[in-house]
This record gives sequence, C-alpha cells and structure tokens, in this order.
Amino acid sequence: MPSRGPTIRSQAHSTPRDRRHDHGRHYELHLQICKPQGGVIHWMLVTRHPHSQSCTRLHSTGYMGNRNLEIEYNKRFDSWSVESTHLLGEIHRDNIHTVEAEAREVPLQSCQLWACYLMLRLERRGLLAEGTFDHYMNCYEHKREENYGPGHDHHHHVCPVHGR
Repeated sequence: MPSRGPTIRSQAHSTPRDRRHDHGRHYELHLQICKPQGGVIHWMLVTRHPHSQSCTRLHSTGYMGNRNLEIEYNKRFDSWSVESTHLLGEIHRDNIHTVEAEAREVPLQSCQLWACYLMLRLERRGLLAEGTFDHYMNCYEHKREENYGPGHDHHHHVCPVHGR
C-alpha cells in the first residue's frame, strides 16, 4: 500500500545544480584600484568566494626602500576606499595557496608593478588567461623607478627572452 507521507526521491535536488551555492569550488581573483590618497593610487589583488563580502587582499605597501607584502584575510570586499574592481578570472580552490605562494615570490616594488608581475606569474602557471599581464601593464602608466620584475621562477624553466 502506498505511503500517505511525502515522497522523497532519491538523488534528486529541489534546487538545480547550476543554481545552488558552489560550496567553495573556486574563488574569484580581482584587481582593485583604490581612491587616491595624497595623490597616490593603490592597486591590490583580491581573492573571494563568488558573491561574498569577505575577501583576502594581497598587496605591496609602504614606500620606495621600505616595502612590505601584506596578505590580509577577512577584509571587506566593497570597501569605501575602492574606486574600481576588475575581475581577472577564477581560481580553483586547489590553487588558491598557489596565488599566495606566487605573491611571496614577486620582488617588493610599487603596488602597481607588483600587482602586474603577480598577474604575469599567475599567467605563467596557467591560472590567468594569457594577455592579462599585457593589458594591465600596458594600459596604465606606471612609475618605473622601482621596476624589479616578476622574480625568479622556481617552478618552471622560463625563457628569459620570451617569458615562457
């Protein structure tokens, strides 16, 4: 005799898979450009789960001759100091620690150049689309007094001429 209670279908979901929360399978990687303070524009790369208001900021801070790498967790994504946000791509959760490891490999320099060279390192690792570095390096005017490049690549043999 059939049950009068609700029928529970095995292996079925009330919400289609493509509309369910992704449960952290990937992070978004953004470039955030902050409002000028004292005439200086600040760049930082930011990782977050899609639609989250919490993020991790990676950036070079300080001044020429006294730079620091800051990796700040649980920061507000829509901060009042952010003037514009640019989605660079998605990073699978298995590669999120690679982003931080690559950030530590970029020589400390102006925040804009540091961010661009981190993009280059992530491109070389296949984590960002080819051309991301070229776009941000060539579409903005950068102060070149502190241009120390992307740093040594310990993971792959990279041609010093072609960068691949």
